[in-house]
Amino acid sequence: MAPHRTIVCFWLGYLLLGQANAQAQAGVAPEVRQWVSALVAKVQTAENADGIPRNRRRPEVVDLRIVVGADGALRDVSVEGRSGSRTTDERAIAAVRSAAPFAAPPEALLTPEGTVDLRFPMNLTQSR
Repeated sequence: MAPHRTIVCFWLGYLLLGQANAQAQAGVAPEVRQWVSALVAKVQTAENADGIPRNRRRPEVVDLRIVVGADGALRDVSVEGRSGSRTTDERAIAAVRSAAPFAAPPEALLTPEGTVDLRFPMNLTQSR
């Protein structure tokens, strides 16, 4: 994995886990932070659209791999590390698909193939 993508993946993981700090963000360009934040917000909004009250859920983490094209189109989404619940894993994939397409990623993130490959833990909640 290219160094710039590794930084984005780690930063995205910190962001999703609520542990982002100034030091982790310092090496990431502002346009990258903004793009990743917008992607995460869009996926989280899609995940929360199921109508299940927050107090009726328990937290779950799904490790995802998302491939986004230069045009912002979702090229692939897969579960890299399962949550232990097939339903939760499927909800994570559905949330990403529902949120797509995304804004075009910053050029600095693109691979030679013209995609961005993100791997990160996604915090979801599962119905009790």
